[in-house]
Order: sequence, then C-alpha cells, then structure tokens
Amino acid sequence: MVLSFDRWVGKVAVVTGASSGIGAAIAEQLVEKGALVAGLARRRDRLEQLANKVVGKKGKLYPVEADISKEEDILKAFAWIKENLGIVHILVNNAGVAHNGSLIDDKTEDWERVFRINVLGLSIATREAIKDMKANNVDGHIIHINSIVGHQAAPNISVYPASKFAVRALAETLRLELNSMKSKIKITNISPGLIDTEAIPPQMKTEEFYKEGKIIGPDAIADGVVYALSTPPHVQVVGLARRKDRFEKLANKFAGKAGKFYPVVTDISKEEDVLKAFAWVKENLGPIHILVNNAGMARKGNIHDGDTEEWKRVFKVNVLGLCIATREAIKDMKANNIDGHIIHINSIVGHQAYSGTSVYPASKFAVTALAETLRLELNSLKSKIKITSISPGLVDTEILPQDFDLGTFYKEGKIIRPEDIADGVVYALSTPPHVQIQELTIRPIIDFF
Repeated sequence: MVLSFDRWVGKVAVVTGASSGIGAAIAEQLVEKGALVAGLARRRDRLEQLANKVVGKKGKLYPVEADISKEEDILKAFAWIKENLGIVHILVNNAGVAHNGSLIDDKTEDWERVFRINVLGLSIATREAIKDMKANNVDGHIIHINSIVGHQAAPNISVYPASKFAVRALAETLRLELNSMKSKIKITNISPGLIDTEAIPPQMKTEEFYKEGKIIGPDAIADGVVYALSTPPHVQVVGLARRKDRFEKLANKFAGKAGKFYPVVTDISKEEDVLKAFAWVKENLGPIHILVNNAGMARKGNIHDGDTEEWKRVFKVNVLGLCIATREAIKDMKANNIDGHIIHINSIVGHQAYSGTSVYPASKFAVTALAETLRLELNSLKSKIKITSISPGLVDTEILPQDFDLGTFYKEGKIIRPEDIADGVVYALSTPPHVQIQELTIRPIIDFF
C-alpha cells in the first residue's frame, strides 16, 4: 500500500485563511499536487499574488475574498465555488485569530471575535462543505488546523486556548456524527506548536529559535495536510520479537531492498532479553538512531473478576518492556550525540477506554503518559531526540478472533491494515529535524469508538 494523492487531482479544495502563513503553504502544496484550490481570505491582493506564484503548477488557485467572521461571506463564497468550480471534496479550516490578553480584565468584543472566527466560522464552513459532499455522494475530507493549546491551555492569550479546545471537541463530535451515519467523509484535527507566521512577534523568529528547534515553518503543517489527504479511503487520520521462524521469512522477503533486516530473537517481557538484544545491536550494527516500540499484547476479560498474572504480563510487555527498550535506546543515542527518534505504537484505547479488554486500555493510557513525560524530559534537557505516539484504531492483525468477519469489516471501512500504520511511522520519521509529530491517531473511516 502506497500513500497517494491521485484521487484528489482535479477536485475542489477549499482553504480558509489562505492569504499567508499556514494557509498559503497548504494552498500552494495542494495546487502543486493537482487540486483546484479555492483560497478564502479577506486580503484579495495577497490571494492574487499567491495565485500568480503557482501559475503553471499541476492544479490552480482561485482567489475568493471572504471574511470568515461573517456568515454571509462564507455562504456567498461556497455558492460561488459550487457554481464556478464544482463539488467541494476537501475543506481545510485554517482561518483563525489569536489574541493576547487576560481572562480577568479582557474586553467582551475581543472574546467574541476570537470565537466568531475560530469556532463559528469554522463550524459554518464545515456545515456547508459537508452539505455539498452529502448532496453529491462525495467521500470528502475536512481538516481543522487546530493548535497545541487546544490540548494544553496557556496563560496570557485570553480565550484563544478555549476556542481551540472547542475546535478539538468539534472535530471529535463531527467524527462521531459521521460515524453514526456510516458516512465515509473524513475529519482530521492537526495541532501545530509554534509556527513562523505573521502572528508571531519578530523576537521569536530569531536564528536561535530555529537552531534550538523551538519554531517550525508553515510548510511542515502543509506536509501534514498532504499526508492526511494521501491516506487510503478506509484510513482516518492519526524489529524485536520472539518468533525466529517468522523473522527469517521476513528477512528473506526483504532481500535485495535498499536496507537490510537483521532478526533478533527477544522476549520483551524479560529485561535480560531486551538488554542482551541491545548489546548485540550496538556491537554488530552500530549506534541506534530509531526505536519503534511496537511489541504489545491484549487480553479479553473484565477488571472486576480478572486474573492477576494476566494483568502482570500485559503491563510487563506493554509498559515495562517499552520503558526498558526506550531507556536503552536513548542511552545509546545520548552517548553518541545522535538526534534519534523514538516511536511508541500506542492504541486508540490509550485515549478512550473500552470495556471487555481487561487492563489493556490502562496499559495504553500509560503509554500515552510515558510518551508525553519523555517529551517533557527531553525538552528540559534541550535534547533533539524525538518522541512520537501513534494510536491506531482496529487493525487487521493475528490477535483478532478467528471467526472475525474481515470481509465485511473491510467493505464497511471498519478496519485498517498494518501497512497503514507503517505509513504513519515513515511519515513521522520523514519530517525535518526541527519538526516533532507528538501524537498521530490513525482510525478506520468507520470505527467502534
């Protein structure tokens, strides 16, 4: 399976706030990929400059003057797009406004403006896009450009974090609504950290900020948008082992590829095995640059009448084994001055508990916390080692019951393939050194959660 943008070539994409910064970068990349982009913004002159810049590319940019704080402007823009360009297939809700101030003594009109653009404008545009998609049986894609402060509040920026928390809730509420309707329209929430845009004060755009990896460019977010759009229709964006025979088959399969696969027989539940494996790797292959913590186990059952030994094994593999491998990899990276990358293969149940799987959700909630704790530790050390948590939904693996109706689940878009998760790993590893993909959730287009 290969990521592909092909199904969007020649299709209409709407990007709000397209005149500068992240919106302009997204619009430009979508045009380069072949989309017909309706760029919405208040500054028509800036939109026309961007349209001239991308002349001759695979797609085309159409400037559409609109103020996202005004419903009548949004409705007029969507009416023009449908009449002149065609059916909306993609909507990127990028338009937003930040405001410095305090919740204690700020002005009401400033609060109203933030919510009018960041929440209501986004909701109106989303409603109009989905209305068009449904009317034309289009399995489109809605992308909200959110913010890291939509997950973790920050002081002195007034109601901006509240507006971005609201955007996160809107994305999840819309996903659940679409899921209940068995719609295959996708919704993706992308939350950047500090971005080099016009809204950032000049003192925060210094060479030192870039050198220390404290700020990223708009193109990194545009890359994330293209990645999300390039996943297969059934995917919703977001080796050590014990079996020697399987490893040898895999090694033979990879023969002749650009790299090489080395089988290392290891039981992740045993610390001595993990330490022995890392010692062999360092001695025979060299310093470690990447660690993907994928080993894990699930168990059916309940907490109220569960088995202690089963609980211990789940935590030994999913939590302690992961911690030990992470510690050894980072120890090696630091000793060799390597800005490596740690990736935890987590689970959607590491964010939302699910009954009938005993302590498995608890172990995955722990992985979520471990990834964030490690990020904060590395950040405090000014280390450029990256940590990414990837949380899949239901994946077609051997742990599924033998009587599981895979054919129906694939047909209905309720399951994803291991290759879809591998694509997420490659995407995270392919980002520039100064860009950190903190959390990536990859769901089936229709799922249980």
